[in-house]
Amino acid sequence: MLGTIFFGIAPPTEAAGIGAFAATLLVIANRKFTWKVLMAVSLDTVKITGFIFMIIIMAFAFVGVFIASGGGEVAKQVILAAPGGRWGILAVVMLICFILGFFIDWLAIVFLLIPVISPIGDALGFPPLWFAIMIVVNFQMSFMTPPFAWAIWIVKGAAPPELGITMGEIIKGVIPFVLLIMVGLGLMVAFPQIVLWLPGQMIR
Repeated sequence: MLGTIFFGIAPPTEAAGIGAFAATLLVIANRKFTWKVLMAVSLDTVKITGFIFMIIIMAFAFVGVFIASGGGEVAKQVILAAPGGRWGILAVVMLICFILGFFIDWLAIVFLLIPVISPIGDALGFPPLWFAIMIVVNFQMSFMTPPFAWAIWIVKGAAPPELGITMGEIIKGVIPFVLLIMVGLGLMVAFPQIVLWLPGQMIR
C-alpha cells in the first residue's frame, strides 16, 4: 500500500483497496475464507461507512452554515489576535484541537475545524504540509484522552475479564503515550524537516 502511494502508482483510496484485496488473498491462502466471514466483514464495512458518512453530512451542514454566516472569519480573527506572534497562535490552535479531542471524534473535528484553521496556517506563513501534519499528530491524542477515547474503550473491550483490568488503570497507562505525542509535536516545531524531508524526496 505504501509503495503504491510513494511511487505514484495509486492514490490513498485506491491503495486501501489494494490492501483490502491483499488481505482477502491472505485469508484465502490460510484457508479461513468462508461466506460467513465475508458477510460479517461486509456488514461491518457498511456500518462503519454509514457512520462516517453521517458524521460527514452533519459536519458539512454545520460548517456550511457557520462559514456562510461569517463565523469562520470571526474565528480566524480571534485566533490571529492571540499574543505571542505566529508561535503563540500555533499554540492556541494546538490547544483548541487538543481540548476538542476530549469530547468529539477526530473525524468530526477535521470537518468542523479544518475549514476554519487552514486559512490561519496560510496567513502565518507555515508550510501547508507541516501545518497539516501538526494537526494530524495532535489528533492522535484524541484516541487516548477520555471521555471520548476510542483507544481506551478498545483496550478495555479487548482485555480478558479474568485480568481484572479497570478503566482507571488503562487511563493511567495511556498518559505516557500522550506525553510522547506532545514531545513529538515539540520536535516537529524545532525540526520541521522531520515532516518535510521525505515528502520533499517524493516530489523530486
